[in-house]
Parts: sequence; C-alpha cells; structure tokens
Amino acid sequence: MIEKDIKNILILKWGALGDLIMSTSAVRAVRENFPDAKITMLTNHLMNEILPEGKFVDEYIFLKRGGRHVEESFLKQVKNIWRLRKRKFDLVIDLKWKSERASLLTFLSGAKVRIGYWEKFYNRLYTHSIKHPAGRYHEVQRNLDVIRQIGIKISEENPTLFISDTDRKFVQDFYASASLTKAKTICIHPGASKPNRAWLPERYVELSRIIISKYDVDLLITWGAKELALAQKIVGEIGKGAVLAPETSSIAQLGALIENCSLFVSVCTGPMNVANAVKTPVVALLGSSDPLDWAPYGEIHRVIKSPYVLPEYTDEEERRALDEISVENVLGVVEKRWLELHQNNL
Repeated sequence: MIEKDIKNILILKWGALGDLIMSTSAVRAVRENFPDAKITMLTNHLMNEILPEGKFVDEYIFLKRGGRHVEESFLKQVKNIWRLRKRKFDLVIDLKWKSERASLLTFLSGAKVRIGYWEKFYNRLYTHSIKHPAGRYHEVQRNLDVIRQIGIKISEENPTLFISDTDRKFVQDFYASASLTKAKTICIHPGASKPNRAWLPERYVELSRIIISKYDVDLLITWGAKELALAQKIVGEIGKGAVLAPETSSIAQLGALIENCSLFVSVCTGPMNVANAVKTPVVALLGSSDPLDWAPYGEIHRVIKSPYVLPEYTDEEERRALDEISVENVLGVVEKRWLELHQNNL
C-alpha cells in the first residue's frame, strides 16, 4: 500500500451499464482499503443506480452522456476539474483505459498520486501506471489491476449491485401475484443493445417451450426500454408457463427480479452483467463478444461462444455470429446447468 495519508479520493469511470458494473469490485476495494477517506466519483447517472451515493462512494459528479459518448465538451470538463482542484485530492484513480480525456483530467486534478494504464505519452500524466495486458483480458481484472499497483488488497472480485429492501419487496409482491417461486423460475432477457446483437425471438420461443415441458418451470421474460413489444410477443408465442416481467423503474429493481430466479439466459447485454452482479447463474450467448473480455465473471456461469469467430465484426457479421448459435446448443447447456443446480432436489 502507498504510504501517503489518503483522505480524499477521486475515481474516474463512465460508460455503458456493463462497463460500470464491471468496475464495482474495484470501487468496493478502494472503500475497504480506505474506510475513512472521502471518495468522489466522476461518472454518469447509471452508477448511482448501481451503487447509490453513500454506499461505497460518498459523492458523484455526473457527466452528460449520449450513448457511449460524453456529450459535455472537454473544455467544460476541464473547468470542472479546476474547481475540483480546490478539494485537494490525495489520490486519483483512472479506470477509463485508453481514454485521452480521462488521462488529462487525472493529471489536471492536481493529486499527488495518480494511477491508471500506460498509453503512449500519456504515461507521463500518472505517478503510477501499468501497461495494458497483451491480448484479451477480462474487464473485471482490468479495473482491479489499476488499483493493485499501489498495493490495494482485493477481498471480493465479483461485481456488485445494491438492492434495497423496497426493491426486494416489489419483487416479492409480484412473485406472489404471479404464483412464482425462485426454485422453479428461469429468467430470459431477449433484448439487446441493437437488433443484430440479439438472438432470434423464435429461437427463444422454441427453447422456452422445450424447457417448460421437460422441467415444469416458469419462464420470466424481462425487458427494458423499447423492448416491451418484443417481450410480449415472445410470452404470447410461448404460451403456458411464460410470464411477462413487470416494468422496472431502476437497475436495482431489475436486479431484484433476476436475483429471485434460479437461472438467467441472454446474450451479452447490460442485464447479463446485472445477473452477474447479483450472483444468479448465467448462461450467456456470446456472438461477437469475446468471453475472455466479457463473459459473466465467476465459476457459477456458463458461456456459449459462437463458432463464427472474427477479429472484428460488421453489423451483418454480428448477426451471423448469433445465428450460428443453435437452439440445440443452448438447450444442452441450459439443461445441464439446470440439473446441476437442482440435483439435490431431484
């Protein structure tokens, strides 16, 4: 551990839902290693739904984002950083690897200890930096490696998501109204960030009908923004045993729903990372995503990687990669995992 007296910490991390969830183990470790420090985080609003202010992070400073990109001008962010300099941060942690913006903001914070990944001449902007690992490397470990270089100890590597008692009560009430039980419920999330990154709806329907008939389970179909029509279509076509999930008002509510299922099935998408964070076993269908980077983290999960593997993918190639994953392939993995999880009840 660095010997300096650390009382005021700034963490930089913004991005999509999965990016943020994969950083939570690092954020938690910073809190555990500096229990009395004030931790501020420069991020986007999704982070406050994952870890509400006051849990591991004392204060959030939010960026405006459009999709995967920061909308605020760099000049405006620099002005904000100059205001933050007055807080006299002792330590700044840059978890935005390969981001020139984040590297410069880290340097301009004025902190005496600045840590991040080495990237060209931006290495000079840090007091402690490491080189990017060669080849593929899991997002969780990328975040943890940044903080390990100053001696921070890691007690738990799995990502996390805070779920309140109110969120759990919301799910308990829904389960009671729908006559569902965790032991007999499998969650399927058929949506994706783009249509070409989703498995075909008719394949989810075929898969679900077989599972329901063989194992007497209920299929909970979750959905997010602009995915209601898709979820309703799939539920209608599956018929008996399929249940449409209620609308959720936050990531934590979605997490509470997934937490109350025995198994979760989806492509590589934000809700898959939510399932990872709440420790519900996942069967992940990875088309263009590389499992070394984005597989659900932990031994309880299973991954089905498309046989159509390329260094990079166009939209059409992403579609083909998922189309190459057959219903039979997914069914075999889901059945095996279901039996493993319920072998004591057979």
